[in-house]
Amino acid sequence: MNNFVGWTLIGLCIAWGAQAVLAMVAQRKLAKRAKNPQTERFAAYRPTAALIVPFKGVEPALQGNLQSLFTQDYPDYRVLLIVEDESDPAYPLLRDAMAQYPGRQADIVFAGVAGPNEGQKVHNLLAALEKLKQDDAGEEVWVFADSDAVPGLNWMGELVGPLWQDRTAVTTGFRWLIPQAAEGDSGKVSGGGGPSFWSKIASILNSSTTGMIRNETFTHAWGGSMAMRVSTAMEADLVGRWRGSISDDYQVTRMCRDLGKRVYFVPECLVASPVDYDFAGLCDFAYRQYVITRIHAPFVFVAALFINSLYFLGLASAVTLLIQPATRHHTRFAIGVFVLVFVANQVRAGFRRSVVRAALGEEVAEQLRATLILDRWATPVWLGINWVLLVRAVFGKTISWRDIRYRIDGPQDIRRL
Repeated sequence: MNNFVGWTLIGLCIAWGAQAVLAMVAQRKLAKRAKNPQTERFAAYRPTAALIVPFKGVEPALQGNLQSLFTQDYPDYRVLLIVEDESDPAYPLLRDAMAQYPGRQADIVFAGVAGPNEGQKVHNLLAALEKLKQDDAGEEVWVFADSDAVPGLNWMGELVGPLWQDRTAVTTGFRWLIPQAAEGDSGKVSGGGGPSFWSKIASILNSSTTGMIRNETFTHAWGGSMAMRVSTAMEADLVGRWRGSISDDYQVTRMCRDLGKRVYFVPECLVASPVDYDFAGLCDFAYRQYVITRIHAPFVFVAALFINSLYFLGLASAVTLLIQPATRHHTRFAIGVFVLVFVANQVRAGFRRSVVRAALGEEVAEQLRATLILDRWATPVWLGINWVLLVRAVFGKTISWRDIRYRIDGPQDIRRL
């Protein structure tokens, strides 16, 4: 084996070890932030707010989500619940929730069917903003949530608090997918029992991005747990940025970049999101997320694909150094890198569990016990699955979302199929 090949293998091994250590450090910093309470200035900032939530169909945890949305520990806010029309299965539950909490100001907004060149979710959000404009009630902050996420009772205040800082344009949380037992419905695993393997993989893949969004320079907003000042949205023409788009959050992220302000990640606003996927469900979910990312944030997509590829190039290099007779003098080095990566993975997994306990509580951490064990001991397995899913998303522009098919040609160039 010539020197060039040998040094290439050694370099890839070093990169593999460094990658594992950096992932561990990122999770450590996130765990530290999740344990630290917000500052008093954040806690004192509680402007009037509108909580905006689009719905389509009935989620597994919808009733619990509605209860949380209507009972937030926040002094002055109204709730806007948006559906396409009265035929949506969620509509009766929304109406019942409003009757159950008569003291909370709330409205149901009928958005109608989206046009041929707009996403239904964004269309619903725009209908809510139009309703707020017509009412002219003077809310200072808009808060956005997803129908499948169950926030804690302090979620809204913790999300709004950091908007006190002028350099913060948007605050964001993130979802943590919670695998649920199979129910046998369409698109779900049949046969009962505990959560499926594919639901656990989805949870691990989704949570692995949390360590990457802690850095405010590269933080991307997530529409399921997001807040902004109304003045910021008006200044940056949020409505214009959403028109013709399928992604609310990537357009908000771009808005912040253009304003030269930051997206502030709030670990306390991680929200539990129940999922139950079979193999096809995981593939559809990942393909949709990755295609949207590839088109809206190509740098992020390329970076994710590079990082995943580097992991397996490093692993293959370490194995080659171990088994090739020509590189036996590097055996100790290769073994050392294996040990480093193994230890870093164990420590990273421990920090990830700490994030769950701090942000979501002991009960959720217990629900995730099996998933966190898989995260800890099967890193090459779930990273390999993720690499295949990323490569699949390199090709194609057509996705399916909430039973609607779209072709995405650009951030504001989509076609409903």
